[in-house]
Amino acid sequence: MKYQDSASFVFGIAKRARKYYLGLTTATQDVSDFLSLDFGRAVLSNSSIQILLKQSPTVIEQVTQTFYLSEQEKTLLLSSNVGEGLFFAGQSHVAIQVVAAPFEHELITSNPEEVLKQQAEAQTINTNLNG
Repeated sequence: MKYQDSASFVFGIAKRARKYYLGLTTATQDVSDFLSLDFGRAVLSNSSIQILLKQSPTVIEQVTQTFYLSEQEKTLLLSSNVGEGLFFAGQSHVAIQVVAAPFEHELITSNPEEVLKQQAEAQTINTNLNG
């Protein structure tokens, strides 16, 4: 969404997807990418649901204005822990906490300590199977 051409492409897909009963999921770690161009703002405004997780103090004012956040919601986004944030559906804003199931966590973790532990466990299993 940083560049006019790619933002225009994503916007075109977002507009066409509804005609074909498709859903479009976009994700970014920097919401200001979407807010920097008209196409990005249009994609956001045409989204039926949004999730905002912890936000940086450097962009919180822009996020607050764009999503019409209350002071409590703004504070929540500044102080959220991993997986905590706000869920938007229409005009409703609800605080959420996303918790991965254990098997999901194993698949998606990038924590180096957990990855090393998984590798060690896999090596132990492999050694036991091969004898």
